Amino acid sequence: MDYLYNEGIAIVIFGYPAWKWLLASAIVCLFYFFSTFVKNFAEKKLHDFSKKTNTNIDDYLYEILSSVSRIFIFTFSLYLGVTLVGVGKNVHEAISNLFLLIFFWQVAKWAILISKIIFTKYKEHKTDQADMHAVSAINGLTALTRFIIWTIFLMLALDNLGIDITALVAGLGIGGLAIALAAQSILGDLFASLTIMIDKPIAIGDYVVVDNFMGNVKAIGIKSTKLESITGEEIIISNSDLLNSRLRNYHQSRMKQRRSSIKIGIVYETDFNKLKKVQDILKEIVKSNPQTEYIRAVFVNFGDFSLDFELTYNVLSPDYETLTEINHEIRLKIFETFEKEKLQFAYPTRTLHITKNTN
Repeated sequence: MDYLYNEGIAIVIFGYPAWKWLLASAIVCLFYFFSTFVKNFAEKKLHDFSKKTNTNIDDYLYEILSSVSRIFIFTFSLYLGVTLVGVGKNVHEAISNLFLLIFFWQVAKWAILISKIIFTKYKEHKTDQADMHAVSAINGLTALTRFIIWTIFLMLALDNLGIDITALVAGLGIGGLAIALAAQSILGDLFASLTIMIDKPIAIGDYVVVDNFMGNVKAIGIKSTKLESITGEEIIISNSDLLNSRLRNYHQSRMKQRRSSIKIGIVYETDFNKLKKVQDILKEIVKSNPQTEYIRAVFVNFGDFSLDFELTYNVLSPDYETLTEINHEIRLKIFETFEKEKLQFAYPTRTLHITKNTN
């Protein structure tokens, strides 16, 4: 078949008169450059207008307009050109399929952008409220929403190309089962991340202890959670291991106070009357500090080399630095008071009794 030949005074290209191709090309070029000019002009006006207003609506409109792809404009121009000119069923069908594919792609971009705007606004609101558990959940939902949107786009694109989605989904179900069996650990971490989003055992910024590891939660991902330890290094723990471990969360939103306990050993040579005063002394030391709450001070044991007391009190703050500072002050006060009262601390000693054999 000849793709280019002269039919009288009319030149035919691919079975259609050349004037139709030229007219379609002219329409495509005109509409493309006109649409691009209008888009750029509207973007500039919206950008200038958004600087003068306090509302975010115009900012959102500017972002949506800026996300319009030139590829989308071109394919729409191409579709409009061949539709208006009418170059034939086969060509029109091919261009239509291409346009629908690009259209679905553009809609997917808009959907992701809108979801991002919504989640970002909600995330900023929760950040201002210091609700880091909600922030962690929003991060996970953002990634999940993006995945769902692209999956829907893929299904629509395949359906538009004439592929039987029902058979494909059935095939994916069987193949997915095999993949799931081969990637149990990865899927376990994925479901663990969803559990973290829903149950909220930790959030970004929490100070946690997981087995022998401790640090501030830096990021919660799909597969792993990152901790920043006190010494500065980054600790990466898979989400499934994190949920299967014994986890301690010391964040202020989960704790109102911290409990501290001190064991004190006094020498056996202590006078009984002084020994009776130890409980009142310890009680008074704790109550003299406005940041502590007295629980108990009791004589707990006759040790190998000491009379053992146990002092228990609450520090009325969840902050770890405050806890260490209060413990420091309480211990210094105990040492000072015991020195004044002539109470001696015990330390490991052993007494040997030597008898002389007179025989």
